[in-house]
Amino acid sequence: MTDPSDNPQIRAILAEQDAFRAAPPSLIPRMARSVSRPVGFLTNRLIPAEMVEAALLSADWAAGASIRKAAITHDFADLTACEEAAADIRRWALGYAVTGGGAAGAFGLLGLAVDVPATITLALRTVRLTGLCYGFGADSRAEKVFILDVLGLAGANSRDERQQAIARLAREQADMAPDTWTKIVRLSGQSAGSLAATRRVAATLGVNLSTRKMAQLAPVIGAAVGASVNAAFQNDVAAAARFAYRNRWLAENEALIDGEILSGDPV
Repeated sequence: MTDPSDNPQIRAILAEQDAFRAAPPSLIPRMARSVSRPVGFLTNRLIPAEMVEAALLSADWAAGASIRKAAITHDFADLTACEEAAADIRRWALGYAVTGGGAAGAFGLLGLAVDVPATITLALRTVRLTGLCYGFGADSRAEKVFILDVLGLAGANSRDERQQAIARLAREQADMAPDTWTKIVRLSGQSAGSLAATRRVAATLGVNLSTRKMAQLAPVIGAAVGASVNAAFQNDVAAAARFAYRNRWLAENEALIDGEILSGDPV
């Protein structure tokens, strides 16, 4: 019997996971909050939580219904293949984010009405597809809440929020029955998950997206800024999804949680 953490690839991934846990929130929202602090009253109302909640309730159906799971055909036990597939999803999401953010930014405040739901739909699709890359896609209430909380981690506005989101995902993972993790099923239909989770994520994302998009309202440069902030947000989403689903893959395939062997002898 060998310790899976003796594998160089596993060791490197565990180090990346630890680095993600220790990292502060994304630089762009931190910078945006600093720049926009004098008009904080506006950023708090620019994208209210109610707007994000409505977008979440409708966007998850569109995100799930547009996924063709048949296109993901690699061996889910092959970590290298899972990592490569997740990297492809990240590149795809960034490409769409740049295009959509640039177009919406050109229309300033009016563009937000289209940009916010489109941004959330793309983010949910990125999380779902990343989960499928690692072999996870059960159409259960627990899975839907997990997806929402991955989005909450991506949108964390402070170190405390980030650590709370990581701890919440760890608890949810521990509560999931292992034999349901790898059921790849049709991902469509209304899947709001938990109302409490939806509202929690909506409040977090309302602040995060508002601070990011303040500069998008500037004339002339709005399109360029819109493309940049959308790409940065989707990159945060892809990174959070990879972190969360990697953790589940390591527990399912290597009996590792946070670098520690679960119980018994390693396989």
